[in-house]
Amino acid sequence: MAQELISVSQINAHLIKDYLAGTEKWSKALVVPGQDIVSVELASLSKVEADLILMKLDMIAMKRQNSGIAAMLAEEADSILTAVRMVKTNTKEAFRGILGAGAALDICWLRAKDVGGELTDQDGQALKGAYANGAGGAVYPWTKSFTAGTSVDMFPAATTIEEAGIVLLGFIEPLTVTKVEAVQITISGIPCPPQSLTFKVNEDFGSPGRLPFCRLEKPVIIGPEKLFQVAVNPYLTGNSECMPLALLITTAEKMSLT
Repeated sequence: MAQELISVSQINAHLIKDYLAGTEKWSKALVVPGQDIVSVELASLSKVEADLILMKLDMIAMKRQNSGIAAMLAEEADSILTAVRMVKTNTKEAFRGILGAGAALDICWLRAKDVGGELTDQDGQALKGAYANGAGGAVYPWTKSFTAGTSVDMFPAATTIEEAGIVLLGFIEPLTVTKVEAVQITISGIPCPPQSLTFKVNEDFGSPGRLPFCRLEKPVIIGPEKLFQVAVNPYLTGNSECMPLALLITTAEKMSLT
């Protein structure tokens, strides 16, 4: 029997509506360590924008390759909408996806080149943490040679710019022998409890390949102008390609290819 595909937009059709600007309480994601419910300032969002965001999540969900990742985006779509509205309070422009230009908003998967870059108010190889493997403008991959028991910053301490937000959802490790066992996220100087990364529980990722994937207990929203840090701890020595399943929300003009 063919596997039923998960549609982020269909599952979340109830989220397609107009949202008024204002302060709202949010508890489905980690925004401030130690606080179950956080008051956040949110911009308005039109029904058209909400529909565009959900369709964009459908496109990047990889639902034909990994049902777990698609299910994760479907279940956390409301927190992602909230994160978009947090960023929009500063940009003042609508979410337009691929049609966007200038200050219009879009969403993409976070790439290694974004670590230590302009969107975190930094720019330079020395600030790219564990993944500064590129040189002189080369592509920065999610590749690192780990030493067992030695924690490394995946994201060194950095502050997002006012036109950007990040939603951390989980992690994947494409290699057969995974190396990383735990992650710790620090927000505004407050460390969250470490979370185990149970990569040995594999999810299907196409055929014949398989992709070890695990979710965080709750999505972590790194809002605009927020200080954060992400450290990972390996339990085996060797090369790893552990990468975050993290969404980057920013303006069209701030998104760059390299």
